[in-house]
Amino acid sequence: MKSRIGLIAGVFVLLSFTSYHHKILVPPGTVQITQNFFADEMEVSNRSWQEFEYWTKIKYGYHSKEHLETLPDTLVWRNVESKNEPYVIYYYRHPAYQNFPVVGISYEQALAFCKWRTERVKEFYSLANKKDLDITYRLPTKEEWEFLSISSSSALRNGGKDEKNHARLNCAREAGDSVVRDKRNINGKYPDVTAPVNFYAPNRFGLHNCLGNVSEMILEKGISKGGGWLHAIEECRVGKDITYAKANAWLGFRCVCVLKK
Repeated sequence: MKSRIGLIAGVFVLLSFTSYHHKILVPPGTVQITQNFFADEMEVSNRSWQEFEYWTKIKYGYHSKEHLETLPDTLVWRNVESKNEPYVIYYYRHPAYQNFPVVGISYEQALAFCKWRTERVKEFYSLANKKDLDITYRLPTKEEWEFLSISSSSALRNGGKDEKNHARLNCAREAGDSVVRDKRNINGKYPDVTAPVNFYAPNRFGLHNCLGNVSEMILEKGISKGGGWLHAIEECRVGKDITYAKANAWLGFRCVCVLKK
């Protein structure tokens, strides 16, 4: 077996050639869903986005239009419903949050990330293997997202709690006329907002946090799915559409990947 390892968008990738006369290739950061269709195991993290930002800064310059367009809007944490001023400074940049989902991202920025990620993976593969790779990272369609997430619906049972009364997803809970945060211990602390992208148990495809944590943008502009840390559990149902008009502290995304033979 001959293998090469690279780092693309914050994820180590192993490209392997087996002895079965065909290549098994899993695109960076994804799990295989069908023969040529893959999905991100986790929501895109701050670390992955920082790799995108850093690459753009090095190529075009710190004050360039291209670099400035990659920066998340950290002021989303000042929205009335967020009430988390320290996150304006720390959430995107502090090392403690590298493995948390990136937020404050617009639909257009998410598309730009998908394009950049596609180009970098193709570039890496071409350099490593001396041949081209026809691959595309993009946002999932509504139908694709619902197919990927349907098995996550089990997390909604019993009010989103398991037999030990631990939360199965990161969302809000309704208490009377108010919405309260559902607390679950993470490394000795309780999450005020998002949780790490790989914290909650994966669904049958191996995908984490399809429901809750951050609501995920899909290819149809202005629609997100799955609900986030600020949404009530009812809004986290697979069939529920959550609309948005701009970047939010509860809004993120994951990519899917199409590989052509």
